[in-house]
Amino acid sequence: MITLQVSRYRPGQDAEPVFQDYEVPLRSDWAVLDGLAHIKDHLDGTLSFRWSCRMGICGSCGMTVNGEPRLTCGTFLTDYGEGPIRVEPLRGFPVIRDLVVDIDDVLAKLAHVKPWLIREGRSCR
Repeated sequence: MITLQVSRYRPGQDAEPVFQDYEVPLRSDWAVLDGLAHIKDHLDGTLSFRWSCRMGICGSCGMTVNGEPRLTCGTFLTDYGEGPIRVEPLRGFPVIRDLVVDIDDVLAKLAHVKPWLIREGRSCR
């Protein structure tokens, strides 16, 4: 077992974030995201966090893990020895609830800078 110290915050109900400790299985193939899913599925269904692809591509599971911004789908529990592991929302973003941050501003900027390839002329066949 390993302890996850998870930031909990409900704006409008809580004056400030607090940390809640959860004991989760320490499995060699589990990422921090798996530990959070275990908490939500088996220990506390009220925990809120965001995830999507589980492949280190989309960035939706980005959180602060032991003070460092990390993708929790690619950050393994075993990387932190016996723990504990502190999980917080990404810094610099407004917190919606628990580990979920407001990324609307980032998404609007992405559309503006268009960080993808745009072909000129006809497409290849």
